[in-house]
Formats: sequence, C-alpha cells, structure tokens
Amino acid sequence: MSLALLAGGAAQAAIVNISATSPGATFDFAAGSYLIEWIGTADGGAYDGWNGACPAGDCTSGWRENFTAVSDPGPNPDLESFGLGSSFSSALSALAAYKAAPSITNNSFVWNGSMYVPDGFEVIAQPFIVNIGAPLTVKFFAGDGTPNDNFGGVSLRISAAPEPGTWALMLLGFGGAGMALRTRRRTPAAA
Repeated sequence: MSLALLAGGAAQAAIVNISATSPGATFDFAAGSYLIEWIGTADGGAYDGWNGACPAGDCTSGWRENFTAVSDPGPNPDLESFGLGSSFSSALSALAAYKAAPSITNNSFVWNGSMYVPDGFEVIAQPFIVNIGAPLTVKFFAGDGTPNDNFGGVSLRISAAPEPGTWALMLLGFGGAGMALRTRRRTPAAA
C-alpha cells in the first residue's frame, strides 16, 4: 500500500494504517513540514494498537503503538523506531497514552554487518512534526518482527503542518481585521 500527501494546505491529511501482520505501509512525502498523530478506529483509522503475542487471538503480552520508519530501500537500511517503550493492558489504553504523552522517543539502529545495533536515542516533543527537505518515500512497520503471532497495528494521521511564517502571517491578518472592525465601530454615525 502506498499513500501520498501533496504539499498544499494544512487541511489535507492522509491516514496510514500499519498492520503488525504484514510487510507495512509506504508513504510518499513531498518537501515540507508534517504533523504525525496517533489515531484509532474512532478517528477513522483501522487499528487501536498492536500486540506481539496473539497466536490464537488470545493476546498474552502488552499492547503497543510504536512503529519503525525506513527511508532507504537497500537490503539493510537504517531503522528509526518511534514510541514510548512501554506496553499497556489494552489497545485503547496504549492509544490514550500515546495521544497524551508530552514526548516520544526515537531510537536509531544501523546494520553492523551481522546485526542491527543502537546508533542513537532522542526524545521528541509532541506534537510530532517532521521536516522533509526533498520528496521522500518512507516505509512504516509495526510489530515485533514475527508477524505470524502479532495482532492489530498502528494508525497514523499525517497532515501538512503550517510553517512558522504562515502562522505569523495568519496572526497578523487576524489582528489587522480586528483593528479594522474596532476602528469602524468608533467612527461616529452621520446624522
């Protein structure tokens, strides 16, 4: 599955559903800034969370919302894993925790020739905004690497985020409109 969000207005959004039981989902980014939000089935997504141990539908491990992003199509690409690092008692409690978290973590991993090893750790404040300098295709994955016993997935809403300059112009425009209305009210009516 491949989805794209064209650079345009902030009103444009795409939902990316990342199954924990399949090869993942691909998303094509245009250059720009993007807001990435965790959503669930109540928000239009296909998933509320994933569980890594549901061989017969009887989930025995905790629920998660973390995902991995890959932008290199090579055989052993660098991995960027985003999440909280915790598991929860239900898919909905995992989703609520991710939505309410003031920050998430980004763990980077590189291939050293025989296995993936940690390459960096970063705390990212929410809202989760990414800046893309040039068009980029990203493959998203959920799950623990053994999809035959995983269940569920992660749903993300990706929308264009207004640039800081756009916010400033909007505020100036609203301020100017307010001043014009206020000035108009003060002008005495002709008799």
